[in-house]
Amino acid sequence: MKKLLLSIFLLFVLFEVQAQTGEIKGTIKDTETEEPLIGATVILENTRFGTTADLQGEFTLPNVPSGNYTLKVSYVGYGTYTSNIELSSTQTVLNLGVITMEQSTVGLKEVSVFASVVEDRKTPVAISTINAKEISERFSDLEITDIVQNTPGVYSIQGSGGFGDNEVYIRGLDQTNVAFLVNGIPVNDMENGRMYWSNFAGLSEVTRQTQVQRGLGASKLAINAIGGTVNMITKPAERKKGGQLSYQTGTGAWNQRTSFSYNTGQSNNGWALSFQGSRTTSNSGLIGLQNKNQGTVVPGAFVDAWSYYLAVSKKINKKHQIMFWGFGAPVNRGSAFVVDEATREEFGITDPNANGILGTYQGEIYNVRQNKINKPLMAMSHYWDIDKRTSVSTSLYFSFADVYSVQPRDAENSLFLPTRTKDMIGEELTSDNLVNWDYLAAQNRLPGDEVTIPFPNGDINTPEVTGFASKYFAEARYNNHNWIGLISNFNKRIDNLNLLAGIDLRHYNGSHFARVHETFGGDFVMNRSNFGDNYNRLKPNNIAYQGDKFNYDYEGEVNWAALFTQAEYTYDKFTAFLSLAGTNSYYTRYGKFWNDRPAFVDNSLGKSETLNFFTYTAKSGVSYTPTNRHRVYVNVGYFIRPPFFADVFADARYSNTVTNNFTLEKVASAEVGYGYLSSKLRANFNAYYTNWYDRNVPFNVTGGQGGDQLEGIDQGGFIPVNLGGIGSLYKGLEFDFTYNVLPSLEINGYASLGDWKYTSGSDVSVIAEGDTAIISVDLAGFPVGTVAQTTAGLGLHYTGIRSMYMGARMNYADRISVRFAPSDVAQGYIDAEQIQSGFGDYATVDIYMGRYINFSDELSGRLSFSVQNILDTEYIRWSSYFLNQFQNGYGYGRTYTIGLNVSF
Repeated sequence: MKKLLLSIFLLFVLFEVQAQTGEIKGTIKDTETEEPLIGATVILENTRFGTTADLQGEFTLPNVPSGNYTLKVSYVGYGTYTSNIELSSTQTVLNLGVITMEQSTVGLKEVSVFASVVEDRKTPVAISTINAKEISERFSDLEITDIVQNTPGVYSIQGSGGFGDNEVYIRGLDQTNVAFLVNGIPVNDMENGRMYWSNFAGLSEVTRQTQVQRGLGASKLAINAIGGTVNMITKPAERKKGGQLSYQTGTGAWNQRTSFSYNTGQSNNGWALSFQGSRTTSNSGLIGLQNKNQGTVVPGAFVDAWSYYLAVSKKINKKHQIMFWGFGAPVNRGSAFVVDEATREEFGITDPNANGILGTYQGEIYNVRQNKINKPLMAMSHYWDIDKRTSVSTSLYFSFADVYSVQPRDAENSLFLPTRTKDMIGEELTSDNLVNWDYLAAQNRLPGDEVTIPFPNGDINTPEVTGFASKYFAEARYNNHNWIGLISNFNKRIDNLNLLAGIDLRHYNGSHFARVHETFGGDFVMNRSNFGDNYNRLKPNNIAYQGDKFNYDYEGEVNWAALFTQAEYTYDKFTAFLSLAGTNSYYTRYGKFWNDRPAFVDNSLGKSETLNFFTYTAKSGVSYTPTNRHRVYVNVGYFIRPPFFADVFADARYSNTVTNNFTLEKVASAEVGYGYLSSKLRANFNAYYTNWYDRNVPFNVTGGQGGDQLEGIDQGGFIPVNLGGIGSLYKGLEFDFTYNVLPSLEINGYASLGDWKYTSGSDVSVIAEGDTAIISVDLAGFPVGTVAQTTAGLGLHYTGIRSMYMGARMNYADRISVRFAPSDVAQGYIDAEQIQSGFGDYATVDIYMGRYINFSDELSGRLSFSVQNILDTEYIRWSSYFLNQFQNGYGYGRTYTIGLNVSF
């Protein structure tokens, strides 16, 4: 009987509890624009109740027991909203109405619009967005290249392993085929399309948001990027006054990083200023940690990198706002040369990150491969809201570069790499298998090797010079530039139609030359080729002292003018866009040396012809959102792009000769995708197909490459040709998801499966002095090298312990083949079996954690800790064929970082 009464009592209690639950709902919008904040996080503090806002900014918390709560709403880029609420026992629904939130920064909306940041679940393209909180907590010790790898279709490598040697590939395409933008400003090199991450040290520290658009994307600029677009949005000036001091130490590509930032806050008259500065070095950061010979993971890959960032904004009135931002990163670093596999086996080299060029000189560790970099980028922007439906945004930007890289050379002015044979120990190599620069310096001053140069530099009034000409020396190659550009957008909204038109103007002048950097005991260097030809006929018998220009000296000029327009139409559950762009680009070379080599003597000096290319882009897409949970989309695109400046000249260092047979390259692409969004799960799936044809692959044919057919080529001469018409196909599947098991526990992951290969080769006819040869290369079926065609990842992020966060992630890669150049196949250096063999898969695991500390109302801090590759897995990240040898680029072993920051 007692059990029955107890059961009835508990049943009544259960019904009573159920009767005393209710629903809390509301809508979250931007204070200024009244746009819904999709994905804003809503929680009841110190409870298990939490959710996210849907496409209309609406949220619902069901089955909440009656009582008093603290509601907390957060959204990246906005101040946190908190409110004390009461759900009474008589209420079934508590409607909080519209909750408005103000941006925490000045002009973030304007910058995002100008920079073509697309809206998730609206724009019909494949995108992944990484916000400031994720960068700060989950990837605080990583550079941008490793951060974006945690998205489908993206693969990054560490190059030769030094600081800033990273590369990013999207859907199998290298960095020349991916557009990189900082606040919507293009930063790929204008002459060769490459992205040099060493120029942007510290960029991850000032990045508020990174958005990866895979495929043709929806960028408003006239961008001819096949693989995708990586848009890095830096932090605008903060509305709130305060600062932060942070320190990190660890064992990765750097050992110590110190940074300081300060925000003045927005003044009453509309001014706001934010500044951040940092220094990153490879000095040993932890007591007892071995300082690995001026490097961290890679011996000799030292780094001393400063960075600075300034953002200033002025809100003139409700219609006008101006913003200035500038970023720079002066860097001095050591680079590496990856040891080939044959040398590893012969010498028993077990260090996967060994540096093949590391040496000793005058009693110290010496790395001849060094870089010095200073490439500031700055922009002044004006935002004009003509009315609620019309706006104009304009940015004038400027960049200049003072950059050089040092390489070892020999008496024939060829790249010097010491002969790695056992009998060279004690001569070119030390007993530790390091380059013996003291021995090489002695070779530069052997008795009896002095030379006498009559009339040096061709001046009969200059007395003859006697001295030692260096057989081994270091050459510094300078790649300086001045780049100015203007981008202006006009935006007009007419009911459901959003129209945009704009211009993109660029003027780029690159100055490229070489200097004698170090003579290693010699008196000077002979300015001539290995065939005895003068590099500068204007100065016969030219000798170059340390600091003098030699070898080559030229300027490359690129002018770019583009018009672009885009229309985006929204009707009911459909959104469609059409984007068109046309570009005129002009290339001119200015030679400053008159090269005496037969292939260059008639075409090296002075102004080249100006090459003009007109190209265009057309993109369109449609998305359909039948409910707030589901979205499907399709997009197609076609564009024609010119060859790069570096590819149209036979050898831009020495010649104005234009490579023959080059063509305008064509790309056609199509993509379909599906997205799902609920309060707990966000998932995306897409399939793509990209056909790239009429590719240009230039190379130089020497006599031996045509066999006896091309004996007409002079010694030291060559015929520049272009393997035009080569095709490649990129298709694949991509998937990513985020699942909130609890408000405090997130599981995320991604997977991508690619099929990237060449579809055709090329035949080219070469004529030399009446001799004719057909150079053929058949690439059909060859895989695209360097890139993992299968990738996957899984991550956990937990915030259930008060003021703490922790997480882990796993990254997996497979089907990586050898990197090669089609010209290597054409010249018979490598065959299909070697290329297609590939190498094994790998998986790495990282962990991280942190704790926030409140010292007072105005002083707080955070302690963080992370470990990369915690299982210390040894793996090959890329492989390449170079100088008749195979090089394997190994990833880092276990590394860790400890950080502390204090905010005030």
